[in-house]
Amino acid sequence: MKKLFILLFLPLGIIAQTEGPKSVSDSTVVQIENPQKDIDVKTTVLEIEKQESKVISPECISGDCKDGEGTMNYKSGTYTGRWKDGLRDGIGKFVWNNGDMYNGTWSNDKRHGQGVYLWHDGSKYIGNYSFGIRSGYGIYYYTNGTIYEGTWQNNLKHGIANFYYKESVNLGGKYFNNEYVGGTGITQGTYKHKPE
Repeated sequence: MKKLFILLFLPLGIIAQTEGPKSVSDSTVVQIENPQKDIDVKTTVLEIEKQESKVISPECISGDCKDGEGTMNYKSGTYTGRWKDGLRDGIGKFVWNNGDMYNGTWSNDKRHGQGVYLWHDGSKYIGNYSFGIRSGYGIYYYTNGTIYEGTWQNNLKHGIANFYYKESVNLGGKYFNNEYVGGTGITQGTYKHKPE
């Protein structure tokens, strides 16, 4: 019986390993294989589902996460800030489990308005968001010291911008859907207004 079980569920275990866990049933394949014969498989699956639901379901850990100030734990991270009708709305900060962080304004549960997004690798965006996407004016700081200052559309560099390199600056460059299409090249020594 044990061999039949392994043969039937081995392909599911391989799929779960290559695609990552999609649901509770994917993660139970490894958990069910237990050398103890006394354990009821159905009971084990139910216990695992209960544990998973605690992690997957958002949980208000302090304050008022309906209409006010509160902190909510999510599977992906933690949000602390303003709430309206149970949605993130107003000033708030979200810290992802991987170390990324957004601090700024929210509307209807999305980043909206001015904010700062800091990636765990050290790159940073300071600027405008429109319902979760970079849109309008913003400055992007690359980890190598290069800075993009200009407009964004659909999370892409789009419009007139300045691009600051270590030794030079490109003023008035034009970007179209993240592609550079032209501009001037003025050295940094003649341009003193680089963003800090």
